[in-house]
Amino acid sequence: MGRLILLAFLTTTCEPCRQFWEMLADPGARAALDVGVAVVTPSPAMEDERLAGQLTPPGVHLHMGSETWFAYGVLQAGTFVLVRDAPGGEPPFGHQGEVIGRATPAGPTELLDLLNRWLGRSS
Repeated sequence: MGRLILLAFLTTTCEPCRQFWEMLADPGARAALDVGVAVVTPSPAMEDERLAGQLTPPGVHLHMGSETWFAYGVLQAGTFVLVRDAPGGEPPFGHQGEVIGRATPAGPTELLDLLNRWLGRSS
């Protein structure tokens, strides 16, 4: 069974994304997710690489690649995709992992509720 990774498709300029950047920066809020997290921004040609690096907290992987947005069909910043990767496989950036759930939640509370539902956990 592969590992679960929550892909957070965010940008540094998206106003609704700010609350998710703040949630990821809070170790307690991030721990409540109870899955690995990776932030996926557009490619460095389209995104402020320095700012994205500053906003991404320790323990969260930053992947800057528009190809990952295309691979998962993400059209809107603030979208989250929970994936299961193949055991021992490469991280699900250049290829699509098994999608468990996908949504563009209104805020961190809704994200946690969705994640709990996708994983069959009680909230």
